[in-house]
Amino acid sequence: MGAAGAVEVYLVPVIDVNWLVFAPFDPGRDFRIDPPNVEKSVGETRELGHLIADFTGGRAVLTPHSGTYCRTGYYEGPILEVYREWAERGGELAVHLHEEIKGGGVRFGEESHVRAVFADCHRRLSQAGLSPVAYRGGHFAYAPFMNGVLRDHGITIDLSCLPSLNKPEREAVWASGGVTAYRLADDPRDAPGSDEPSDILEIPIGSDGAGAAYGNFLQIEQSDLDNHTRVWSVIRERAQRCGQAQIVHVLFHTGSMGRPEWVDRFKAFLRFVPTAGGAFVSAREAENVFATAASRAAA
Repeated sequence: MGAAGAVEVYLVPVIDVNWLVFAPFDPGRDFRIDPPNVEKSVGETRELGHLIADFTGGRAVLTPHSGTYCRTGYYEGPILEVYREWAERGGELAVHLHEEIKGGGVRFGEESHVRAVFADCHRRLSQAGLSPVAYRGGHFAYAPFMNGVLRDHGITIDLSCLPSLNKPEREAVWASGGVTAYRLADDPRDAPGSDEPSDILEIPIGSDGAGAAYGNFLQIEQSDLDNHTRVWSVIRERAQRCGQAQIVHVLFHTGSMGRPEWVDRFKAFLRFVPTAGGAFVSAREAENVFATAASRAAA
């Protein structure tokens, strides 16, 4: 993959539909949970949709927040029409649960609860004519039973992995997580290849593999452009070293549209990617790239 013009990194843009004041784990912010202004989010999501269309041809996965402090706000009403606009441009939808308790842990490990709220989100999107293709757990949570939840709803793609993150109290255990797309084991906390693979494709957030601090991965708001290009270089060098294109995602949030410096940083990164061995893909396209590479490797 090191040849000139070759794609070395396939990048899935992931866009979280959210609001800014959400800090259930942060005592320094008094575990602050302000309810979202959904009407404001409608405008932000529509504006960001035009930006994504310009830079990626519409390729992106929208992950609307649903959780303890915003259960259905992003799964009903006028914002559904905005999602349809994204879908018409090639965008995809994912269920995105946030089952945190203000200053008091999470509910991600409660299987009956998670199954119920997941099913409700999936139903709401489906009834609106939108077919979720993936899942992403809030704060990277993914309990051991989640493979089965996704499978029950016909979903084969997950976007929850932050490689090396290890927070069992949050059900976010990726100590053995892969740095490029891989089939999760039946126990998703096992390392890639350590068990029979499931049918769930994990597409991790792009990471330098050296830790789980904000500077180690591609969440646009949490690091500067120089560091993001550094992480990208590590991913690209990994592709060249392994002789295998990497498949990862990058994360941005609709709530960030009110921060011009973050929007400019995202635009600059999106401009950078095609000049540096990268290609934007949807989640489904990434799944096809992975399947094709796996077939060639097995031949």
